[in-house]
Amino acid sequence: MLPSAGGTPTLQFGADGSASGTDGCNRFSTSFTQEGNSLTFGPVASTMMACAEPSMTQAAEFQTALAGVTGFQQTGIQLMLFAGDQIVMTFVADVQSLDGTMWTVTLFNNGMQAAVGLQAGTEILLTFDATDLYGNAGCNNYFGAYTVSGTNIAVGTLGSTMRLCETPAGVMEQEQQYLAALQSAATFRIENDELWLRTAEDAIAVVATKAEEVDLPAPEPATPTGRVSGTNVLNIRSGPGTNFAVVATAREGDEGTIIGRSADGGWWAVAAPQLPGGVGWASAQFVAATNVNNVPVIASPPTPIPPTPAPPTPVPATPIPPTPTPPPAAQIAFWANRTTINAGECATLFWDVNNVQGVWVYPQGSDFNRFPRVGQGNEQVCPGSTTTYEMRVQLRDNSTQFRTVTINVIQPIAPPVPPIISDPLAGTRWTVVNINNGSDAVVTLLEGTNISLDFGVNQAGQVSGRGGCNTFFANYFAGDSVISVSQLGSTSLMCTDPAGVMEQEQQFFTALQSATSFQINGNQLELRGANGIAVVATR
Repeated sequence: MLPSAGGTPTLQFGADGSASGTDGCNRFSTSFTQEGNSLTFGPVASTMMACAEPSMTQAAEFQTALAGVTGFQQTGIQLMLFAGDQIVMTFVADVQSLDGTMWTVTLFNNGMQAAVGLQAGTEILLTFDATDLYGNAGCNNYFGAYTVSGTNIAVGTLGSTMRLCETPAGVMEQEQQYLAALQSAATFRIENDELWLRTAEDAIAVVATKAEEVDLPAPEPATPTGRVSGTNVLNIRSGPGTNFAVVATAREGDEGTIIGRSADGGWWAVAAPQLPGGVGWASAQFVAATNVNNVPVIASPPTPIPPTPAPPTPVPATPIPPTPTPPPAAQIAFWANRTTINAGECATLFWDVNNVQGVWVYPQGSDFNRFPRVGQGNEQVCPGSTTTYEMRVQLRDNSTQFRTVTINVIQPIAPPVPPIISDPLAGTRWTVVNINNGSDAVVTLLEGTNISLDFGVNQAGQVSGRGGCNTFFANYFAGDSVISVSQLGSTSLMCTDPAGVMEQEQQFFTALQSATSFQINGNQLELRGANGIAVVATR
């Protein structure tokens, strides 16, 4: 039997006498008994998805053949299953590689014997190269080395940046739990678009879904261009904000065409034909932009509606030993890898239920009897509009419990063509004469010091200059009388003459980043912030 175009059957044997896999349409689980070259399988439990032909016919034939297996023969990486003297199935060992893959984490072991989902408003990325792994753990970028041997993996000591994030509450604790879980991984398995990392005790360490890497068209010469800079992997989102869904990723050094900006100047809209609507959004903090003086402001898509699922029950990370009296408590978990998607995209529902009588997973309002499920599984769903999925669980005392997950679907909208906002600061140079010292006082510079400001002189959309000791640079956006300045970068010199020059430089950097508006009066530039005058400079 040759696999159909719809899907390839798989078979995996567990050390505990269990077997599982896919029949090309549905996932299944069973048991097996082996003695010498004799092999038989027990009753099969499977999910109940309906697939297009020829996958359905193949699935039925596969399960019939599996039930009739009486023996096996293994040669190298090839496994043949027999029914009597007839070969009914042949499998080839699946050699899996992590090299060059990128993943979005959905579950991790919190160190308290439970695998939990991520906090709302956070995301964790994981990328593998040939010998190194790296990503973002929710606040800080991390990096380290790893080795693999077959399906075994060893993660070395991890390093990270040293940022302190205060929101959302608990993000730093989550980051430490995730990094500890990642380092505890001892085995890995890639199954379809999922990566499962487990500990040496076979507990869940990390579960992640494959991240789609966006294919950015090469920019035409002299067009607005952005290059990923300052991060190994950059999220491409459906809108200008971290509350919008991640629809793809781009690597450091990737270049694309910028077609617009957000109203606050913090996000670039990039051309991405493979994404819904042909547009993706990237944080300006990690994009080196050129030729963007006349890039228009594009209105944001509607803000996604946050999901309001019932509080999830943590997924057991290690098996719970049964106790004869009282009977083991029911373990119920229901979640999705994505709760906000664009129209035309899909999400995956997951459930893990133990010590119950029955499980059903279905769109809310449907006849649940049509959707029976086994205790552990997943299912891909592609709703055309916002849909709530319900899991019905019948407990051993015949009572019923429910869990729900809502998949919010963002409908595509055509971006309007807004008026072009010019930048009156572009190409200007200034000498600073006064700064706000952070104590509600505007002071003149120390004698013998000089601070300069160059807007878009060396690179469009970039402010640079000297802070009195070190040179600095940052991205900025200016239009009408509004200005925003991103986080500054600078050289690392330490100057001692004149006394106080380093304190003055830090006061200037703080004042410059606090600016929200500006005014040019002849040859004088005045930058203002929430506390009044921030910087005064002359041409």
